[in-house]
Amino acid sequence: MELRELARYLDEAFREVKTLVERQEHEIRTLGAAREETGRRLDAATKRLDELAQELQAVRTRLDASEAQHARPVVGYTDAKSLGERFVESDAYKRYLEGGMTGFSAPFPVKSFFTKATLTSPLGTVPAYLFPAERLAELIALPDRVQRIRDLLPVNRTTTGVIEFVRETGFTNAAAPVAEGAAKPESSLSFEIVSTSVKTIAHYLPVTRQIIADAAQLQSYIENRLIVGLKLTEDRQILYGDGTGPNLSGIMTDPDIQTYSWSQGQPGDTKVDAIRRAMTKARVAEYPVTGLVLHPNDWEDIELLKGSDQHYIWVRVEDGGVPRLWRVPVVETTAINEGEFLTGAFSLGAAIWDREEAAIRISDSHADYFTRNLYAILAEERIALTVYRPEAFVRGVFDNPPAA
Repeated sequence: MELRELARYLDEAFREVKTLVERQEHEIRTLGAAREETGRRLDAATKRLDELAQELQAVRTRLDASEAQHARPVVGYTDAKSLGERFVESDAYKRYLEGGMTGFSAPFPVKSFFTKATLTSPLGTVPAYLFPAERLAELIALPDRVQRIRDLLPVNRTTTGVIEFVRETGFTNAAAPVAEGAAKPESSLSFEIVSTSVKTIAHYLPVTRQIIADAAQLQSYIENRLIVGLKLTEDRQILYGDGTGPNLSGIMTDPDIQTYSWSQGQPGDTKVDAIRRAMTKARVAEYPVTGLVLHPNDWEDIELLKGSDQHYIWVRVEDGGVPRLWRVPVVETTAINEGEFLTGAFSLGAAIWDREEAAIRISDSHADYFTRNLYAILAEERIALTVYRPEAFVRGVFDNPPAA
């Protein structure tokens, strides 16, 4: 199989596996277990991906052998990076190279700067990559946030720049038993039209032309980190966006959501009790609670609670890999301020609208990048957040334990 054809098949297989994994996770969250058919399809797609990976390894072996046969000597030094090791995986990346690396690349889901170091040698100052150093096979990555706020919310697609909806603002229930012939009581219901625009979250990093051509693995890593950066900011915007300028209108900053403070509870209440009482406020408003967002430090306090006999009161319970408290999934994230929490009916109270999903673009058109052999790797997404029912959410504060 030709290299170009193999790259296309690999890209298609990877996309299929990614789609099936996301479908399986969705089924676990909504149904409690994945469908058998989804599991069978995922097994078949994974097997196909493994077969293609083995074929790619064979191609890389042939390329390495060819390079070794035709390699040029470098006065006592050898190139530590083989041609096969510089080969990349992404289909959009290959098309970009084939197109002469000009203009914009095609967007591809999910992957800075890098300057080749130099060392002083008997030959003078030379690029560090000429020395045969021992290199680990993979990059040492910074930690990623495993769970996202969007995992609790419905996610829809939109083709417009503005989302408009009707929100109930008040209801007076005057329903009562009525005697025969008597006038019936009148209830009242009021609404408002709310509109919110699609917002853009983006950032970029500069990268040299040599990195795009020679160090594709590092480029892919950089692009992944850019996507992670988008998601970190997205989480914070969903919670605390103030709605001004390019900011989303977040849930925690909505003036109409319910609130609860730890100090409002009964004497002896712990943080676990405070969360349960906050959930009750949402339930009394006729909204079934579907999630809880906590800062890692507050989640630690809950998991380390002990009784008078020094046994842990709360044992971490997971369903499908998702920790739970009071029967609902917990998103443990630094996107929320320590000392605060958010609970409520996420599935009914709000929704995310994807106008453009997170994607990567590459261009040499930024400023004077063309003359400097630099490219800009841009990560960008366009989303909107609609809060349909503010009373479905309760913003909690761990202020002080209730006074005795």
